[in-house]
Amino acid sequence: MKQIFTLFILVLCMSCNMDKELQLAELKHSEITEILDVSPAYVFYNTSEKDSVELNKQNLISTTNWLVNVDKRLTLQQAIPVIISLQEKKRKSSHKKEGVKNYFTAFNPEVKNLRFIEFTNVNYHVDETVEDYVKTSEAQPEILTFNLNGAQFQNTDYTVEALVDTLKSKSDQRHAFVLNFEKELSFQAYMHIKDLLLTITNASVLISTSEFIF
Repeated sequence: MKQIFTLFILVLCMSCNMDKELQLAELKHSEITEILDVSPAYVFYNTSEKDSVELNKQNLISTTNWLVNVDKRLTLQQAIPVIISLQEKKRKSSHKKEGVKNYFTAFNPEVKNLRFIEFTNVNYHVDETVEDYVKTSEAQPEILTFNLNGAQFQNTDYTVEALVDTLKSKSDQRHAFVLNFEKELSFQAYMHIKDLLLTITNASVLISTSEFIF
């Protein structure tokens, strides 16, 4: 299945017109390499109109796992509303099947194969601030902010890699966190962050499924 889907992605990219392209995000850590029973969706980048987003969802079947292929050059401001609409479409479907999931498709350049990151239960917030969410949350999570300069936690600036290393060291007690992303981040940057967060394996670090775009 991986080889067939990889070939399909390449053929699709080559067959797009001169303005419409799809370049997958690159990542290294996700260990999900194969998804069965799938339907693909494609969120394209337009080289002539960089503020526009085009979605191809003709082949989506609500009873299957969805593979969402987002061009890595799109900003979160462009991509997330499209992703939210896809999530709502599946959640509201009268034909949805228990246990099917949603995944972002990416590419691992080191081993040259597809990798996937699940986002089935992620709830994206574009109209509510993370600060308001924290005030009303029983878990009272701490905010991890990711911006064009890197990351910020407790009023301290970090690189994304350094922040993830800091989170890995928090093993003395349970820590809850919520993710807050600047809307101008590229989808590549977003996937890189999500991929690095997968390397946190200690159970004391709890990351909310609510994610905020500011």
